[in-house]
Amino acid sequence: MKLTVKSILFLLVLLLLGTSIAVIVTYRNHLNNEQAIISNNNGETIVVPDQQIGRFFRDTLNLNPEQQQQFRTYRREYHRNANDILIDLQQIRAEMTNLLSQSQLNNTELDNLANQLGERHAQLKKETFNYYYNLRNELDDEQQVTLEQIFRSMLYDENRQPHTRSQNKRGNRRGRMFRD
Repeated sequence: MKLTVKSILFLLVLLLLGTSIAVIVTYRNHLNNEQAIISNNNGETIVVPDQQIGRFFRDTLNLNPEQQQQFRTYRREYHRNANDILIDLQQIRAEMTNLLSQSQLNNTELDNLANQLGERHAQLKKETFNYYYNLRNELDDEQQVTLEQIFRSMLYDENRQPHTRSQNKRGNRRGRMFRD
């Protein structure tokens, strides 16, 4: 089959059209994955940002100054504890990597490290749960309903599109609500 200039141009146009459509679809998916959108009781849309979550809670929940101070206190304590756990998790992963690179694999030591990793991961989840539970206890009934909607949005976003490390500039975006 001999290709003419017309058929080559036609194939080129099809290729460019397909590429354009793929870029548009990819861009839209990227935008949708960057934000979780939910509706509150008034039918308004709530957009959960990836950054400045403290400011987002303050504004969305309409926190009074006393509540804001409690949120700051809880957030500082949570981050201090969570950061310690995350450092431990990273160290355990590094030890596991070192073990895996050795010529003779020590399964007992590897199993021990895996158990330590699981225990620290469970501690991180408990810290996260306690943090959000403490926040919830500072709210009135209406604010608690809004907070529940925010949580559902975070979980929906997490379940709709699993997060990977490459999706976050900081390198650790696996979900906003329950960070690993």
